[in-house]
Amino acid sequence: MPTRLFELYQRKRIININTNILTAGFLAVIIAKYPVVLIGRLIGEENKFLITLAAGGIDMVIDVILYYALHWVANHWNPPWKKAPMPSPDRSFFRDASLIQFERAILSPLYYLIAMGSMYALQHLGWSHGWAFFTAFACALVITRIVHTTWGLHTGRFRDIL
Repeated sequence: MPTRLFELYQRKRIININTNILTAGFLAVIIAKYPVVLIGRLIGEENKFLITLAAGGIDMVIDVILYYALHWVANHWNPPWKKAPMPSPDRSFFRDASLIQFERAILSPLYYLIAMGSMYALQHLGWSHGWAFFTAFACALVITRIVHTTWGLHTGRFRDIL
């Protein structure tokens, strides 16, 4: 069963793009939570706006690195347990991954408006900056995933190429 799920993940673009972005996004939020907490303590919890800006930067860097790694796994890795090697896609790794990242960059104002705006608001409602970051960025990720998937289906970008 895990082999079949992995093959489905590699074969279906709508699945691997959304899985990669959601996995990278949620892992970035989990990984970045501790540095965000540390930065908040370092610069002072009263500096909610600066903490929010730092959280956005930390999240962005970690997310992009994780996405490129997951994109390679989904589209270019031939695991040793597969009997037949995955057909090589007729698109370059960096071009394809960067095109998806470019689309995400176009949607980033929406993402960061929701994520950082919500984080800032939640801090003012008394939430700790760590949990405000975690909740706001996770919600923003889900909302922009819905928008990006709708856009990808409409344009054909999420269509299987192999």
